[in-house]
Amino acid sequence: MADYKLEVGTIFTDREEFKDAIRRYVVHAVRDVKFIKKDNRRVRVACMGGQGKCPWLAYCGYLPSSKIWQLRKIIDTHSCSRQLNIKLMNAKWLSQEIDRSLVDNPNLKVNDICTKALRKWNTNVSISKARRAKLIVTRQVEGDFKEQYKRVYDYGHELLRCNPRSIVQIKVDSHNGDPIFQRMYVCLKACKDSFKSCRRIICLDGCFLKGFYKWELLTAVGRDPNEQMLPIAYAVVEVENKDS
Repeated sequence: MADYKLEVGTIFTDREEFKDAIRRYVVHAVRDVKFIKKDNRRVRVACMGGQGKCPWLAYCGYLPSSKIWQLRKIIDTHSCSRQLNIKLMNAKWLSQEIDRSLVDNPNLKVNDICTKALRKWNTNVSISKARRAKLIVTRQVEGDFKEQYKRVYDYGHELLRCNPRSIVQIKVDSHNGDPIFQRMYVCLKACKDSFKSCRRIICLDGCFLKGFYKWELLTAVGRDPNEQMLPIAYAVVEVENKDS
């Protein structure tokens, strides 16, 4: 994007797509660009660098006949120096860039986001902006998890459909009339039958699950004639106690 050249006649599906393209260009070019005019018919962008004397300018207009946005004018020349503080890099845009990093590492710290932005785009990101960006991503990911847990019974029925005569038990709590997932036990028919050829010993173990919901995974494992582990059954529980 730092080497991308905007050209007159470029088509955009809507106004937000043009604004996003400008924002990405500005972040990689490290310039102090500002939206001067924004309405339902036109968007004008200008560079505020060099005490407002930088000639860089972009104008995008709406075409009612085609219902598209088109870049009408562009002066792609900067006379200003690069800026470390990019105002167009807001928390929403930053959250889209760190989305994958936060999913892979839910414990990503706010300071790490600032360091990553400085290393990747050579621009400063305030602690408050990085914290807001992380909060946006966290809510999106946590919301997705909640939607998936609502379908836990669908998951159980699918296991029974694909693995007939298996055992699946799901337990939920009730909170204000809504079911809240508590624990689940799964013993697949194939694994249960395979235990007949294993050694007559069962090993029990548990581990903590990493993510937004800190449950525990309990497993029952056997040893087959090849000295390999065979999972007999597993359970996801809220905590490892006598009841679970």
